[in-house]
Amino acid sequence: MTTLRALLEGRRFGLVLSAGYFGFYGHAGFVDGLLGHGLVPSAFAGTSAGGMVAAFTAAGVPLPELKALITSQRREHFWDPDWVGIAVDSVRRGHRPSGLLKGARFRALLEQHLPVKQLERTPTPLVLVATSLTSQRAVTLTSGDLASAIHATCAYPGLFQAVPRDGELLWDGGIVDKAPAVALLDAKVAQLDALLVHYLPSRGGNAQPGGPLAYAAGMSSGFAAVRREHFKLQLEVLHHRGVPTYVVTSHLPPVSPRSMATGAKAMEAGAESVARALAAPPTPWQGAD
Repeated sequence: MTTLRALLEGRRFGLVLSAGYFGFYGHAGFVDGLLGHGLVPSAFAGTSAGGMVAAFTAAGVPLPELKALITSQRREHFWDPDWVGIAVDSVRRGHRPSGLLKGARFRALLEQHLPVKQLERTPTPLVLVATSLTSQRAVTLTSGDLASAIHATCAYPGLFQAVPRDGELLWDGGIVDKAPAVALLDAKVAQLDALLVHYLPSRGGNAQPGGPLAYAAGMSSGFAAVRREHFKLQLEVLHHRGVPTYVVTSHLPPVSPRSMATGAKAMEAGAESVARALAAPPTPWQGAD
């Protein structure tokens, strides 16, 4: 039986990191493990948490430095509620009620630690995806200011305010495209022989809505279903195009703004996940979300 590692060795493969609520830790562990096995992606793509890790890695930040940066962050480093702005825009119909946080602290962290300022100048080709509230479509980002592109793809609905960029208001790319495999291929930023996807299932996607938050839980489950079906269609498209696509699904310890201390465990789990996957034959994606 041919292992996943043997299938990837010597090939120009693109690495796709999926959206996943505070999945930065698991993705960083996964990429670190992948590089530790001597497998270096020829291009990166991602949305939301996956987009951030993909961007820092493509920009040339060493994995030990990236892991240290992620694990050192605390809630107060990015937590900047915009109560006044939300109140003002609630009256004047601005966009700030789209999320609790301004995002200014988050953007400052990105600008401080990114060694590359323009997306098209990353040493390894990079594709990020955001969701445009202006044009109601998924937007593939391959050029322009890198910090604002990461900010946009990470702007989780309700948590971060929509991000103005190039005349559009952008939210988290994972709303529409959880794992942008086709977007990476269509962007033609690199010649690729295969794709590897690190897929993080949506937490709570299978929950039975009920109680006072039934509407929110129901919407969450509905969005999870849309993302799952969208990714299934992507796999079919890639199959028909003849592009070998391997999906590794990781079930990681949950992390949230109030439980970031568990991030180190999620990082370890991501590294363990890639080690197990590389040592075994690739398995079909089961559609878990």
